[in-house]
Amino acid sequence: MSFRDDGKVYLEVGVNEVVSKDDNPHVPYGAEETARDLVQCIQHGATAVHFHARYDDGRQAWVDDEISRTILESAAREVDPLAYPSYIESLEHVWALAERPPVGTQLLLAPFDPAQHVKRVLWLEEENRFGVVSFGPDDPNNSRPPYPPELDRFAELGLVPNIAVFNAADMRWVALAAKIGILRQPLNIKLFFSDRWVSNNDPDPDVIDFLLSRIPEGVDHETVVVPYAMSSAERCQELWERALDRGLGIRVGIGDCPWAFPTSTNAEMVDRAVDLITRRGLVPASQADLRVRVGAATNSEVSQ
Repeated sequence: MSFRDDGKVYLEVGVNEVVSKDDNPHVPYGAEETARDLVQCIQHGATAVHFHARYDDGRQAWVDDEISRTILESAAREVDPLAYPSYIESLEHVWALAERPPVGTQLLLAPFDPAQHVKRVLWLEEENRFGVVSFGPDDPNNSRPPYPPELDRFAELGLVPNIAVFNAADMRWVALAAKIGILRQPLNIKLFFSDRWVSNNDPDPDVIDFLLSRIPEGVDHETVVVPYAMSSAERCQELWERALDRGLGIRVGIGDCPWAFPTSTNAEMVDRAVDLITRRGLVPASQADLRVRVGAATNSEVSQ
């Protein structure tokens, strides 16, 4: 049963991303500020939070699992910190967080961008499997596995990949991977739209319908629409409205769209989203709802 079948909406927040306090003075840097925003977002109604581990001066801490661990441990003193960090290429810090969980909680969601892992892949329709594109016997691509080995590591560690779909090519791979069962269901999908980043989906609400049509019938999924690096608050609103019309979740946050919301806080963005949701007679899904949805232990069970 999807969240919408139960009158609920998956509400995620992107709190800081790669933007600066010059873009919006409320963008959190460092573990303390990020943990504070995480707590406030969840207290205001967010289901889950996505954060970039950053040092106090704003630099990205891409591979420093201690920054993420500190954020999650600090937040766990007040809320169920259902949150996950970002990455570039290496997921070693994610594995470290899963293998040595933060005190009071454990990692459940993990970032996964097909664009970072799926390179020169073939779809072999007759064999119902992936293959690799080879330019000859000496091509180093010959040694690559036909699908990302990170998927096996997610399964070993009990992590749910939060799958970023930036364009139709990403969605095609996700649909095929779901078809042959190498992505576990329910899929946890984020659809990115941007009027600035040309690698992201065109920020037209009709594109949401197209991407949804690519998901094979019968595939269980929770999908969230993410306006990203957008310059227009009105276009963000159009995307959120269409997402809710289609039974999808939404993501808000000043990390995602600081130029559209240059003076807002993350908590205010959550309030804005909750208002959109409740005006439709719906409620945001809770952390416990999401843990149950993906078959994970509740945070109280983790703490025992």
